[in-house]
Amino acid sequence: MKKYIFIILLSTLLSSLLADTILTKGERPTSELDSMPSNHVNDTMHIEQDTTGFSQQAEPMSATEQLSYDELYNAKYFEPWQLIEMDLSHIEKTWQFKYAKEKTYRRSGRKISKKWYAYQIENSNFNNYNSVAQPAITTKHTDLKLYPTQLEIFYDPNRTGEGFPFDYNQNSAVHINTPVFVSHYSKDAKWVYVKTSYAFGWIHTEDLAFVTSDFQSEFQNGKYAVTVTDNLNILEDGVNLSLVKMGSIFPMDSVNKAYLFAGKDKNGYAYLKRTKASEINLIAKKPIKFNQYNIAYISNQLVGEPYGWGGKLQARDCSALTRDFFAPFGIYLPRNSRQQAKESMGEYISLKGLSEKERQDTILGNAKPFRSLLYVPGHITLYLGEKNGEPVMLHNYWGVRLDSGKKHVMGRAIISTTKPGVERSDIRRRSMLSNTLKGVINF
Repeated sequence: MKKYIFIILLSTLLSSLLADTILTKGERPTSELDSMPSNHVNDTMHIEQDTTGFSQQAEPMSATEQLSYDELYNAKYFEPWQLIEMDLSHIEKTWQFKYAKEKTYRRSGRKISKKWYAYQIENSNFNNYNSVAQPAITTKHTDLKLYPTQLEIFYDPNRTGEGFPFDYNQNSAVHINTPVFVSHYSKDAKWVYVKTSYAFGWIHTEDLAFVTSDFQSEFQNGKYAVTVTDNLNILEDGVNLSLVKMGSIFPMDSVNKAYLFAGKDKNGYAYLKRTKASEINLIAKKPIKFNQYNIAYISNQLVGEPYGWGGKLQARDCSALTRDFFAPFGIYLPRNSRQQAKESMGEYISLKGLSEKERQDTILGNAKPFRSLLYVPGHITLYLGEKNGEPVMLHNYWGVRLDSGKKHVMGRAIISTTKPGVERSDIRRRSMLSNTLKGVINF
């Protein structure tokens, strides 16, 4: 019997390895993010940077509740394909032009000229807004920019909390296989202005393909898988087609036992390609069960990742961490921290006006381990549970504010209390999360 089992397993593995493309383990390319300061505070030294123990405090979510969330997730995910024209207001389309009126800089510290902004605004080509008005899909993991350019925009790099990695041209990362709606091309035709389900901006033309109604019908088939291991690669004949972050969606082809993704033909249109996983635990049917094993498996992969503002350099910021944590469980979150707090499907509990102790007691009495977000304007965290009478959270955290106005930079995803750095004599106590958190969001 063992012999036959081995033959079956070998046959399955060979069929996977001989497929045109393989979804396999990879790694996020090393970048400047990896050499940023990553200082410690007592929390990161005394609290084990592992979510497994906290996962024991979590209660499983019922299948019925998960499926309800997942139906809403899928509807939201494919929403751009329901558009006939892009429906942004003038303010929404042009808010990024404000940077042209401010002092901004390159990473080197050189000031960005008004002439450069005038060119970018002209190249944005909003006179041709909705001139394309077609659905499309991303063919690789890519970036969503505020202006149609790869060039970075910073506030003064010589000031605390400004400069790298806070590139204000970096709006968001966009996973492979993301449905979008295209409004128009930039004047140089190198970029397209798009709307995803959670953000809008510029994507490089080469990272996107237009879709036909036939493609949409085959792709939007109601059976979806989600990547549950971070930083995968899609290899075709040994060539890496794209990085694949955890939380990326792939329709399932049950006939060929494969996962679907979009290729791009010579005319710029998408066609279906198939891939198989090289091993288990890389991708699974969505939603995966919200149980203690799975929440530990997903969340532990996020611990320690360097801080990537807006998904810069294929890393995550605070809201991308929470968004990608919940995606495998079928829970959709908007893009930024304010939207996740105010516009998500969760129940919002206000902490505004409470004392530090009242705020802590409210969190401990109402937040649900791994099912709650803790929000302060500009930052959001995943609540893990309680340790020694204190709320504990996972968050991608830039740093702790000091009395001098500078920051003790963490620059990575950490597990901490709401008082990271409280042991320091130079901590600005009124700026600690324990004193500034404004709300709890429960799912």
